[in-house]
Amino acid sequence: MKKFENVYQDAALMKKALLEEANESEQQELEKRLAECPDLQKVFEQLQNGETLRVAFEEYKNYSSKKAYESFLQKIGQTEPAIKKPRTFRIWWYLTAAVVFLVIGLSFYMSNYVSIEEDSKPLIQPGIQQAQLTLPDGSVIDVHKKEVNVIVDGVQVKYKKGVLSYEPTVTTQHEEKNVEEKPAKSNELIIPRGGENTVILADGTTVHLNAGSKLTYPVRFAGKRRIVALEGEAYFDVARDEAHPFVVQTHLGEVMVLGTAFNVNAYTNARVCYTTLVRGKVQFFAPNVGTVTLQPGEQAIVSANGTEKRTVDLDEYIGWVNGVYNFKNRSLGEIMETFERWYDIQVYYETPDLRDITYSGSLKRYGTINSFLDALELTGDLTYKISGRNILIYDGMKD
Repeated sequence: MKKFENVYQDAALMKKALLEEANESEQQELEKRLAECPDLQKVFEQLQNGETLRVAFEEYKNYSSKKAYESFLQKIGQTEPAIKKPRTFRIWWYLTAAVVFLVIGLSFYMSNYVSIEEDSKPLIQPGIQQAQLTLPDGSVIDVHKKEVNVIVDGVQVKYKKGVLSYEPTVTTQHEEKNVEEKPAKSNELIIPRGGENTVILADGTTVHLNAGSKLTYPVRFAGKRRIVALEGEAYFDVARDEAHPFVVQTHLGEVMVLGTAFNVNAYTNARVCYTTLVRGKVQFFAPNVGTVTLQPGEQAIVSANGTEKRTVDLDEYIGWVNGVYNFKNRSLGEIMETFERWYDIQVYYETPDLRDITYSGSLKRYGTINSFLDALELTGDLTYKISGRNILIYDGMKD
């Protein structure tokens, strides 16, 4: 038996019960549903707690765009939070908000635990660990499809469970780095759309590569600097070596560090490069802007027109490494560009202005995109359709 036969019916019954508007038949139906589904009973009990209602109201604000939130306030008869209102009205306000959030929460629950109806929207699954490795001799290996264990230029190259590693052999690990940089045999790791992977370089630096990215790097580092080239997005945890700075080259400039952790977002089809520092110290250099030095929690935004340095919430820019996408007042267009790469989809909009609607919220990186779209659909801003790998977004606020 399905846990939820009709999520909206369950939510409507709870709303009536919470507002004391349910008749005897509806009350009996709700009690039957709660008895059948302990999880639903637990949610209902939580909603009867005042603190839970307050949190639910705040969560609704976080998931709602400004446009939808203002519409919601109008629907409940209020244009802005009141300072002095009768207690009964304030309780009703929180309850209504909680039920709205309940619908969103139950939708998420259904997407995780309930079998798909034949007429429901198809689920679009997240990316997986996959990558294509090009060796110095030009040979190409789909590392996620076969075992890799080879010696390249005196370095042992292995792949296991989403991690590609380079470990110098006894012959090479004691060799001195040359005073001058010299050409070195390079590998190229390409992460397709809908993929991710991790590589541990020969110096011990760990690089988490996001979807649609490419990293070019030497099999082993030689010379005064440890140089890699990035197209796309990657999180670097650099092994400290004060005598040999680590350099990340992008199409807009280069990042130089000694030992630190930072995120670089530098897709070649974008006009802007974002460098976000987690710990340590980095310098971003570009011919047109000079050198920008970052402290932990700061971000450099570099384009062909100049640069900007600002303090940011790190979770918003490195959350993807920890399995969560966090968005704060981000446009739908920007959010969906990220999801196009991760879910390997193409998004189309009924009208260009839909791209400009701003949202705040979060999504588990390894969940389906449907739960995110369902939540946005419930705000009233938009509706969507899925056709293969294409998502079509329509205006949901039309009369």
